[in-house]
Amino acid sequence: MRYARKYLIFFGPPASGKGTQADKLGEKLNLPVISPGELLRHERDRGTEIGKQAGPILNRGGLASGEIIEKIINKRLAKKDAKHGFLLDGYPRAISQLKFLNNRFKKIASDNDIILAVYIHVSAKEVKRRIAGRRVCDCGASYHAIYNPPKKQGICDLCGAKLYKRKDDSAEIIKIRINRFNKSIKPILKHYKKNNILININGEQSIGEVEKDIFNKLKDKV
Repeated sequence: MRYARKYLIFFGPPASGKGTQADKLGEKLNLPVISPGELLRHERDRGTEIGKQAGPILNRGGLASGEIIEKIINKRLAKKDAKHGFLLDGYPRAISQLKFLNNRFKKIASDNDIILAVYIHVSAKEVKRRIAGRRVCDCGASYHAIYNPPKKQGICDLCGAKLYKRKDDSAEIIKIRINRFNKSIKPILKHYKKNNILININGEQSIGEVEKDIFNKLKDKV
């Protein structure tokens, strides 16, 4: 039997810790973590053609068009390290994205491969509290003043660069993002539950407890 490739989908509301947990599991499984949101922000900050299109939308808390997101995902999945499986961070967020992803899996995955969706649940109140202290780095690392502080205040542990607050982490924009997420997530959860691949995780635990919870629920599946 051919080795089973692993395709894991991590999703949840903003600041649910899905990126942190995807990175931890990706390291354990030796799989790349693909975050469309990070890819878009990188394009925006570099001033690329895609970044110029998506930048103004991201800055006001909106969603980039399906065409733009599909383009950057296809570009990333074409890289060699994604051929044997990957973790998706924060995608899909809408039915159109779910349909696109399902079509991609039909092309690249076989019946022997593993596809699982990990949903990290966090309340709106907790999301707002977490975002207030969140700081990020251009290298992709993310920190929190209370829950996951860097060793040196304001400086990234990984590359030594200065940390900053994301433009879309303002109180006004985060309210928009939470409301949009809550409206769009129900049919996606229903789809994954119906296909018996949904794994629910309580995200309002410590980072270590969430990591342990995910590992325990996945250990017999991956």
